[in-house]
Amino acid sequence: MPRFSKPDTRVHDALRRIGPLPVLGGTVARIRTLADDPNGSTSDLVAVIESDEAFAANLLRYANSAANARPIRARTIRQAVTLLGRRAVVRVALEAATYRFLERFPGGAHLSRGQLHVHAVTVAAYSYTTAELRGAHTDTAHLAGLLHDVGKLLMPAAFGVVALEEIAAEEPVGAPRAALERKRLGLDHAAAGALLVGLSEPDDAVTKAIAYHHGGPTGLASPTREAACVQIADSIAHLLAGNEIDRTLLGIALEKLDASTELLDEVAERAGVAPAGATGDLSEAVGRLEAIAHTDDLTGLHNRRSWIDAVQRELAAGSDGTLLVCDVDAFKSINDTHGHRSGDLVLTEVARVLARHGVAGRLGGDEFGVWVRGSQEIGRATISALVDEVEGSLPVELVTADPPVGLSVGAAVTTEGADVMELLEAADRDLPRERRTTS
Repeated sequence: MPRFSKPDTRVHDALRRIGPLPVLGGTVARIRTLADDPNGSTSDLVAVIESDEAFAANLLRYANSAANARPIRARTIRQAVTLLGRRAVVRVALEAATYRFLERFPGGAHLSRGQLHVHAVTVAAYSYTTAELRGAHTDTAHLAGLLHDVGKLLMPAAFGVVALEEIAAEEPVGAPRAALERKRLGLDHAAAGALLVGLSEPDDAVTKAIAYHHGGPTGLASPTREAACVQIADSIAHLLAGNEIDRTLLGIALEKLDASTELLDEVAERAGVAPAGATGDLSEAVGRLEAIAHTDDLTGLHNRRSWIDAVQRELAAGSDGTLLVCDVDAFKSINDTHGHRSGDLVLTEVARVLARHGVAGRLGGDEFGVWVRGSQEIGRATISALVDEVEGSLPVELVTADPPVGLSVGAAVTTEGADVMELLEAADRDLPRERRTTS
């Protein structure tokens, strides 16, 4: 955390009045602990959530909200946990609790709190995706991104609404606002947020990333990879909203992650967050982020075009790997017997499994593609893992039905000069014969 001169008593008084963030305590804390426990089961996680009736209702409402852009609505906590996965449940729980906290926080206009929440969730998604792509700690980046602006709640509580409104009128967003806060108040909202989060979050990596999201006292610091993730995420969110950004700090953050500006496109595309309030003409580079839809609406995976392009880039780079074509067995019977919502649920669950093992895309209907980097042995081992994990993730009623629901996989190993379409055809031919002739 940056070293500012000692804050005056108003800051300490405000910290005492606000106290530890409920976002990081109570039910959410128990969920985080259980999700990290390798011996914890889904049933344990569901029981913890359901034990807090108000929180469970709020979590379910948030999991089904437009903020998550999920086509399948979960009716129960168990369905939400199954659809999202354990780690994603932690992220959604944090986001849901953040919304509840911001909604109930005293002072400030309701509209500004809503805007703060939307920006927080957007930056959290971009931070998580940046960390995932560049090998930083994803949970740290997500939590820091989610809470990076909570200092804006502490600042008016400490210094009064009028003082902060005057600053916001002169410098509405970004590093210039933080610099003006430091000049007039001796503390910026980034450092204030770190102090507030530090009351209940023992992980110094989180508080450091929050404290430095505008570059610290110099405005030019990016001390950790996770801090760089939040800085980049904040820049993407502001770019897509048509705001000015600190391009110098963005360059420093990209250098910290050994990345180029192309990372911005990749993060914005993969995170799948619709920019809130995006207005006006953006730069040509930002326009590319919105020009093409790269994501399958139902599953959140690459769509066919995007996935083929991604695999082709791997081949052009000379990467070794195995291309898999995966089909859901007896998919038509699911729709016929249980309805299309059940079919959508199966496709979403299969997609979640596939995404853990490589570059996954939905090719159409119940057909998926997965690019697995590495040797032929890794590819073959992945096939077995996919079949087993899909079977384990689906309801037993479907797995034991007649015909049983499962996964059939065909594979094609890369060769020198291989073309992605040729590999697709070879993998399709490698599917079990009965799967290629039945639906």
